[in-house]
This record gives sequence, structure tokens and C-alpha cells, in this order.
Amino acid sequence: MKRWLYVSAAVLALSAGGGYATMSTMGAFNAVSSDAALACRSIGDMVGAEDIAVDYAAGVAYISSFDRRSGMAGETVKGALHRLALDGSDALTELPIEGLDPDLPFLPHGVDLKTFDGVQYLFVLNHRHPADPLAGHDAYVFEVQDNALKLVRHHQHDGLRSPNDIAAIDLDTFYFTNDRGAFGAVGNMVEMILARKISDLSVYAGGTVEKVAPMAFANGVATTDDGQTVYATALREGVLKVFDRDAVTNTLGLRQEIPVGAAPDNISISDTGELWVASHLNLMAFDAHIKDSEELSPFEVYRVDPATSRSTRVVQNDGSVQSSVSVAVPYGDTLLLGSAFQPTVKVCAQ
Repeated sequence: MKRWLYVSAAVLALSAGGGYATMSTMGAFNAVSSDAALACRSIGDMVGAEDIAVDYAAGVAYISSFDRRSGMAGETVKGALHRLALDGSDALTELPIEGLDPDLPFLPHGVDLKTFDGVQYLFVLNHRHPADPLAGHDAYVFEVQDNALKLVRHHQHDGLRSPNDIAAIDLDTFYFTNDRGAFGAVGNMVEMILARKISDLSVYAGGTVEKVAPMAFANGVATTDDGQTVYATALREGVLKVFDRDAVTNTLGLRQEIPVGAAPDNISISDTGELWVASHLNLMAFDAHIKDSEELSPFEVYRVDPATSRSTRVVQNDGSVQSSVSVAVPYGDTLLLGSAFQPTVKVCAQ
């Protein structure tokens, strides 16, 4: 009890002494100018469509979802994986899954879509509890079939501590982010306030896990198809990190850091090779939205040219179009916006 009081006193002192600076780094004073031309339609019903992966050749999107707000409130929830037709019909299908252990909770988070030897696979991070990272996590690999998903790999490791996103190299090798290094309400709050670089980008390879890069709230991760480049976002650093990968050791060398808004989330690689990053504009508003769905959480979307490293903001919105935006994926003349807490995916005209 005494230790907790000491920690609480330290947090209060930090808040009192540097409250303005802390609030500023969390985006509390960021100005928002909503794009008037952003015309969107809603696709649902799938609460908490946090991540989206697009098959550009087939014209479909794969979406992971679960109702985080209800789960955090103590309700029993179950997630799902969906396929959305991008031909204008907006046909949405919850995909049956073959091979899952029925005794394990299914609460999918980050996803990645890759093709190896002509077979398409959907990589999925899974939480066993909506609010307790210590309850355990899974990394599933599903073979994509015509109207279903078939489990072909089930990876588990203690290194999957608080996994957020996943990017595959092969069926048994993938990079993933742990979005926290401290656990418990106080430790996690201090980590967020001070932007401590104690979360990480890690690699899972053949049953082992190694940390490859410390970050302040590691979030999104993506790999190029050739596996030579790895991208990751550090939410509390406001950057997209670009790494060169050693194909033998899986170690990474930091090439550069590119600013992509106040609090970048997931990364999408388009069919033209551009990087698209969804970024929260105000983390305090995001926290308020988690507690109350009526509170708006503003966002931005950035496009990054990997050839020039130029970062361009293409969308800014006060959250009225979509709050808690966690992923932005371009498809043709549209932009798909997923959300960690909202009940739909938005399809917006670019």
C-alpha cells in the first residue's frame, strides 16, 4: 500500500509540474480542421473493426473486430473476422473459421495478409481477455479459402505480452509489436505520460521471440513482400520507423524515422507501394471516447512515398466521420477507415 502511495504521489507531482507539457505531447491542444469534402458511407455491423487488410487483386478486404468497450466493462464478448466486397456492393460476410480451440476466447486484433507459394494466408493476433494482457495471447495463421478460413498454425509464446499488430515473413516467422512494457494501471499510466521507450517491436521465428527495437508505445507494423524492409509506428514518438532487415538473423537496422502525426496507429501498404498511416490527433480525446461513445476522437491520415520518404497529410477530421480511427486503407478512389471502438467501417471518397 505504501509503495502505491509513493507511486501515486510521483505521478501527481509529474502532472502538477509538467501538466501543460504532458497534455501538449498527447495532442490536447492540437487544432482540428475537418475536411469538408470527406464523403463517407457506413458498412456494418461489426463493432471495433480495428484492422483491415486488402486483397487488391480480388477486390476484397479482411477485417478483424470485437467489441472492446463492452469487454472492458466486464461483459462476455466474442470477436470475428469478416470479408468485405469492394466492388461497390458492400457485401459483408463473417467468415467461418475451421480449427480454432472452442475453449479459447477469440478477440482478434492486428492482421496481415500474405501469399506464399501461391496460397493466401491471413495472420491474426488474438487476445484471450479484452482488458488483461496477462491472460495470454495467440498468433493464428489461417489459410484463406473460398468462403472460410482454415487454421494452419497456432503460435504461442510468453514474448507475446501485449501484441498489437503483426507482419509476416513466412508461416513461422513474423514481426509484431508489444504496445506496452509496464503492466498495471499505475505503471501503464506512467509509461504513457512519460512516453517511456519500454514497449517493443519483436520477431517470432521458429518458436523463439527476440526484441529487435524498443519504442514508446509500439503500434503498427508492416513488411514489404520481399521481406527486406520492416515498417513500424511508435505512437508516443509520432513517427514511422523504417528498418532494413537481415534475412539471415532477422535483426533490424534503423534507416530513418518519418513524422506521421501526433499518435500514429496502423500501417497499410497500398498496391502501388505507398504507406498509409492512421494517426490519432488527440490522445486525451481518444481516452474520453473509450469511456463515452458520444465523445469525438479526431484523426488524421498520412500517405508516405517510400522512394522519397515524403509524408503528406491527406485527411483530417474532428471525429464526426469516424472516431478512434485505427487504420486507413486506400482502394481505387476510396479510403477505408476502421475504428477500435465504433460499430462500422467507413468507405470514403478520396
